[in-house]
Amino acid sequence: MTEGNAFGLILRFAVPLFIGNIFQQVYNMVDSVVVGRFVSSDALAAVGCGASPFGFFMTLIQGFTVAASVLISQAYGAGNKKQLRQAYVTSSAITLAAGILLTVIGTLIARPLLILLKTPPNVLDQSVIYLRTVCMGLLATCLYNTMASCLRAVGNSVIPLYALIFTSLMNVALDLLFVISFGMGVFGVALATVLSQLVSGVLCLVYAMKYFPEFSLLNIAGSLHRQMAAEVMRIGMPSSLQSSIVSISAMCMQRAVNSYGSTVTAGYTIGNRTDQLFFCLSFAIGLAVGTFAGQNAGAGNYDRVREGVKKGFLISTVYTLATAAILIPFAPQICRIFTTDTTVINIAVPYCRLMSAFAPMLGMVFIYQNVLRSCSDIAPTVWMSITEVTSRAILPFVFSALWGYAGIWWATPVGWTASVIIGFLRFRSGKWMQKSRKTQERLEGA
Repeated sequence: MTEGNAFGLILRFAVPLFIGNIFQQVYNMVDSVVVGRFVSSDALAAVGCGASPFGFFMTLIQGFTVAASVLISQAYGAGNKKQLRQAYVTSSAITLAAGILLTVIGTLIARPLLILLKTPPNVLDQSVIYLRTVCMGLLATCLYNTMASCLRAVGNSVIPLYALIFTSLMNVALDLLFVISFGMGVFGVALATVLSQLVSGVLCLVYAMKYFPEFSLLNIAGSLHRQMAAEVMRIGMPSSLQSSIVSISAMCMQRAVNSYGSTVTAGYTIGNRTDQLFFCLSFAIGLAVGTFAGQNAGAGNYDRVREGVKKGFLISTVYTLATAAILIPFAPQICRIFTTDTTVINIAVPYCRLMSAFAPMLGMVFIYQNVLRSCSDIAPTVWMSITEVTSRAILPFVFSALWGYAGIWWATPVGWTASVIIGFLRFRSGKWMQKSRKTQERLEGA
């Protein structure tokens, strides 16, 4: 990505990510559709309640996969294969250790955590089953995310896509088999997700080992590097903190929603799943621009980083406006895919419409966070997340006291707007260039 047309490179890189993100969301959507259609609205609410805390555990691990992506993309851009190998092995070892620890913790505290989140009593037991099952499969999810991040960092977004398409279809088949044929309910959709993620991770690992010598599992101990471990922690810990803060804010929103009962929880689950699907390209563009920025920062092409940001904004804005034009008028029809319960649908539709109206702001959040992080400028991204958390942890309770459960929805766009302001000011200051240079100097001098 250090040469050629920035617009075309970002778009070509983002499209496979976009398709991959769609299939990633299919995992969640199919779980919700299957239990909503073939089990009950309570089962749908249970999956939604369990998914929120699981997202928290995943974000704690994803910070280290972000660190791997940042360091690998910079080493790849600089043409330093030894440094690339060290980044891969060291970050993978740290991620594995974190994954094992969180698997144990998540399994043990599932019920107390769900009670803390005011999970409705009529769905609590099912929520515990779902959360414990996906937590016990956390390493499978971790494997895919790690290998996908490593492959994308060297510019290969296609193989993670192929693996995800295959295993998404596998997940659909297993969901239907476990729920309809075997009557396994919420446990069935959770087990299907874990098995599918395991297969996708193994496929990416096998490909990486075959076509990238730096990703070989041979001589792992000899590739562990102390200074690289320090860089992984320096980038990974704040990134984990940043992502976990956002996830905590999501759990705060979930707690506020849960207090209104399982029907509102089911409506929120549908709205959340729908918007996540429609915003896939925004997320993909953020990752693509971040990879573009990391490689060019590693090569010292800072003007090209700025160019990539401008092109990313253009693509993201056009896309989010187009999705809003679809989702706002057709939200009722889309929500009916999940359930035939009219009350639940009437709760989900206003949520979908509000989020889609502010979708361009979310696209900017993704771009600024990924670009600053890829240039090793981590602190501002943490402040961006803290701002989101403050909005989503406090405002749901304030707004719901004023306007009922519908007031909860407004906390999210307020947080996005505040986060964009921080990202814009930091990027415009140019201090991210200094952070990138210092990272390269530390690693080259080690």
